[in-house]
Amino acid sequence: MIELSTHVLIVLVPLILTSILHMLAVKEDWLKVSRIPIWRTGFGENKTWRGFIFVPSANALFLLLISSIFQLHLAHPFLLGHILGLSYLLFELPNSFLKRKAGIKAGGHHRDHKYLFYILDKTDSSFGVTLTYFLVTGITLKIALALFLINSTTHAVIAFVLVKLKIKSTF
Repeated sequence: MIELSTHVLIVLVPLILTSILHMLAVKEDWLKVSRIPIWRTGFGENKTWRGFIFVPSANALFLLLISSIFQLHLAHPFLLGHILGLSYLLFELPNSFLKRKAGIKAGGHHRDHKYLFYILDKTDSSFGVTLTYFLVTGITLKIALALFLINSTTHAVIAFVLVKLKIKSTF
């Protein structure tokens, strides 16, 4: 049986590296031609085709690399990385939709339900990735719950640090 630390290495590490590289891609405006909002009125300006091209591809490459370096013997690391990167993005969309329908601009906050949206912001993609990994690999519910908590906590801590370093504008 694979230990929790190995699941973290498979799921979380590639997504952290992908997120950092994606922030750089956005900041440096890589792949300009794909910087087209998927659905401006539904998801806002920041959910673009660039993300849906970049994130799954980068995550797939990072998982392939990590799998090779640590000899994880995954059956299809590139495919798994791609699926996890895609699920990360897909599970952000409902939250973005809710925020746009509530009149919250990208990076903004709801004045009455600020903490609800903070929690959703830090858990939506973690839930999606964990659920997908659970369904694809058949990990135990206990491991899935631990992964979800580690993913969500890591997401919040990294977001907080990036705001403090002025790399990201909002928590």
